[in-house]
Formats: sequence, structure tokens, C-alpha cells
Amino acid sequence: MNIKSNLAHSSVILKGHVNRYAFLGLLISVGSILIASCIVSYQLTGAVSLGGFIQAQRSNPAIWILDLTPFMFVYWGQAFCYGLVNKAESLLVDKTKELLNLSGNLELKLKYESNHDSLTNLPNNRLLNEKIRLAIEQLGSQGELAVIVIKISDLNYNFSSFNANNIVKQFAEKLKSILIDPYMLKASLGINMVARLQSDEFAILMPRLKKDLDIDELLVHLLTLLNTNLMVDGISINVTPIVGVAIYPIHGEEDDVLVNHALIAVYQARKENKSYAVYSSEMEEDLVHNRIVINELQRSIENKDLKIYYQPIVELANGKIVGAESLVRFEHPELGLLSADKFMPLIEGTSLIHNLTTLMLKEVIKQLAAWHDAGHKIFASVNLSVNRELPDLIEKLLNDYEIAPQFLKLEFTERTCLADQMLTSEVFEQLSTMGIKLCIDDFCNNNSSFIHLTNFPIDDIKIEKSFVLKIAKDAKKAKIVEAIVKLAQTLGWEPLVDGIVDQTVLEKLRDLGCLYGQGLYFSRAVNATEFISMLKKSI
Repeated sequence: MNIKSNLAHSSVILKGHVNRYAFLGLLISVGSILIASCIVSYQLTGAVSLGGFIQAQRSNPAIWILDLTPFMFVYWGQAFCYGLVNKAESLLVDKTKELLNLSGNLELKLKYESNHDSLTNLPNNRLLNEKIRLAIEQLGSQGELAVIVIKISDLNYNFSSFNANNIVKQFAEKLKSILIDPYMLKASLGINMVARLQSDEFAILMPRLKKDLDIDELLVHLLTLLNTNLMVDGISINVTPIVGVAIYPIHGEEDDVLVNHALIAVYQARKENKSYAVYSSEMEEDLVHNRIVINELQRSIENKDLKIYYQPIVELANGKIVGAESLVRFEHPELGLLSADKFMPLIEGTSLIHNLTTLMLKEVIKQLAAWHDAGHKIFASVNLSVNRELPDLIEKLLNDYEIAPQFLKLEFTERTCLADQMLTSEVFEQLSTMGIKLCIDDFCNNNSSFIHLTNFPIDDIKIEKSFVLKIAKDAKKAKIVEAIVKLAQTLGWEPLVDGIVDQTVLEKLRDLGCLYGQGLYFSRAVNATEFISMLKKSI
């Protein structure tokens, strides 16, 4: 039974109630007439009789007026009550129409929200898949379409929740503007569509690709369009997108398969430190391999089976060991000993990073305490990513093992520091106040803003090894290293060089004014037992 029939049924019931109460009023009126007539009859004849009743009706004007009340109830009361009922019915009808309109609008709103992302108002995964299916039906076997997935690298890990949402909204607007770019319009004969998949992942559907379109050229152009700075709280943030693409029907013939393959291409690009990748079947094999590695790594972290190796940092003038860079190694049951560059890209932006950081810091500080107890007052450096929990975690570990903060050096890459400058500044200030040494790793490895780095309380910089390896034969590289060293010293930073492989490079670095360095010329990374032996020889 619908709303309208319910209303009609309710109106009939309401009118029935009015009729009943009108009839009761009529009975009360008639009863009043009879009682009044009996009283007057008794007064006139001394008894209540039919004759006295008739005489009372004929002789008493008050009773005549009373005799009119039943008619008043019948006509006026009934008409008045029916008027109220009709008015109530009219109000109910109007309200019902309003509710029906609202329910219709609500249905449309629910349908919209089920197909769109609430933060950006872009189509979501569900609507994207629907549009892909429709495009495939229209294409048949007569053309190609592209599903392009765009991931903002490390967004959720590097930024606070508020800033991350702000960046997502700005990036969504940027993607929408790309749809009307002349090149993008010419590349597809259909209507392009942008969607948000989840978190920091977006997708572009190009439903009918132009024949003989160069996919690599398309992706390079897309990345050029996306190469822009976003503003967060008045600070310019450089967001690094990674792009992956899957083509119908070459890489799949179903909507979910195409999206999944484009995602696989994104992860492959990130693994290879590239800005984009086109899907291939070999990537899926790599993905399975990566999942196995991640699962084994998670178990190793939980069981505290990771190995920490140490590469000596020496004073270039005399070869004395003054510190150790801590390098994590993962013993895979089938692949053997894996260095950090083999598995760290697989877990960036995941909770495993936090667990790994905690475990590594604890092991390094524990080992540092053992060296100090043995009389070797050297420092240890650890490569980390910026996160809010670092200051509290490090303060607790230093107190637990009674290590002075100046003996711990934390290394951060330029990219990590500049990803969220507000967060970096906040964390660095806390760490610097504690007395911990802060170092920029792989300095000048990226096209980053040197001005922004000077805003942080940095103590040291580690010059990128690609410059160091070529200084003996490349005069330009030598000039760059010399300029970096002088600039660092002017700013009060202590320059450290990585990648010293022979005596020639060592002597060149000494001539350029470098004081400290590390590399295979001195030693490879070794375990704690071997390192203590090196320390004893270094005294």
C-alpha cells in the first residue's frame, strides 16, 4: 500500500471518528431536553406524566430553545467537524507531496553519492568501472581505450591528514583541468573521464584512443601537465605523481582487470624509481614476487630477524673511524641477503615502515651503547623518513640505553624533507632541541629547492656519491663538490662524502677541504662483530 492510499484510508477513519462524536453530542442534547421537560412537568402538575410533559413542551419557552440544540449538533457541529477533517486531509496531502518530492531528491542524492567521491566530488571506482564497461561495449574489437592510474607518491605517510586532504582536492582540480588540454583531447576521440580510486590514487579513462597514438609520449605529456606545485598553508609543496597505464584489449578485456593492471604498472614504476610505466605481463610476476618479499619481511620484523650492518665513517686526514652508518639487511629464505634498496620501495607509505624504523633505531642505539661501554665513543647514523613519532621514540630509546643525543645522527633524503615542510620543520626542531645531529643524505640528488633546506636546523650534509665517483676525471664534478663543501662550511654545516673508492678520489677530496667520508676504499658494510674489530685497529 503506497503513501496516497494510506492517506485515503486514514481520512475515512478520521471522518468515522467525527461521526461518532457528533452522534454522542446529539444523544446528550436529546437527554437534556427530556430531563428539562420532566422537571417542568413536575413543577406544573406535581408529577412526571405524559400530560405534564406535553404541557411543559407547550408552555415553557426555555424548553423550546433547548429543543433546537439537536438540530444545531446535526447541522452546525457535523459541518464544522467535516470542515476540520477536510482541512486536515488537505494539509496531509500537501505534506505527502512534499515528502514524495524530498524522497525523490534523496534518491537522486544517494545515487550520486554512491557513484562519487565525497572529498573531491570526482567519480569513484564504481562509476569508473561502469564507464569502462560501457566504453568496451561501444568499442567492441574496433579500437583501443586507455586506463591511466596516477598515484601521489607517499602522500598519506608524509603529510598530516588535513594537509593530505587539501592536497588531494587541489590535485583533483588539476586533473579535471587536464581533461580539456588540447593534446589530451586529440589523443582520444571519446569523452575523457577522471576518477578517484582511493586515498592518493586517481584514474583517467580515455575511451577511444587515436590510431597510432604514442603511449609513451602521452604519459610524458601527462606528467608534464601534472608537474606543478600545490599550496598548503601558504607553503609550496611539490607533489610527485607516478603513472601507470593499461590498454584495452592488449592488457585486458574487462574493467576491473584493466584498472588492476594499471595499478600494477604504477607499483612497477615506483619500484624502478621511474615516473611512469606501461603494463606488461612480466610485471604481474614481479608483483607476486614483491608480495612474497613483503610477507617474509613482515615476519622478519615481527621476529626481530633483520640484520644491521655498519659502514665506517672516517676522518679523511688520518683514516680514524669516527662513526658508523647503519644499514639494514633482510635475509630472505630464497633470495639471500637483500639490501634496503631492494625492499624499502615496496613498503614505502605502509605501516611496516614504522615497525622497521622502531626496530632499527632500537638495535642501533643498543649497539651504540655497547661500543661506548667498550670505550669507543663514536656516533651512529641512521637513514629515516620524517614522521611525528620520531622525537618521542628516540628520546625514550636514548634514555633507556643512557646514550647522549649528540652521538646519534639521523639522515634524511632531500625528497623526504621537502615533501611536507611544515612537518619536517616541526620534527627537526624537536630533534635539534634534544641535541641530535641531523644530516641531509644524497645532497643535490634531486632538483629540490636549496632555499627550503636552509630553513631546517641541519648539522651535516652527505654529498651524493655520483658526484664523488667522478671528481678525479671530471673537472666540472670536482668544481661542484668544491662549491658544495664551501657553501656547507659557510652555513655551518659539516660536509660528509660518500662513495670513496680509491686513493685518487680520497686525495682529491682532501684537497677540496672535505674532512669526513665513507666508501669501499675504507670498508664495505660489516656486521657488529667485524666492526668492533675495525674499531680496535683504528685506535
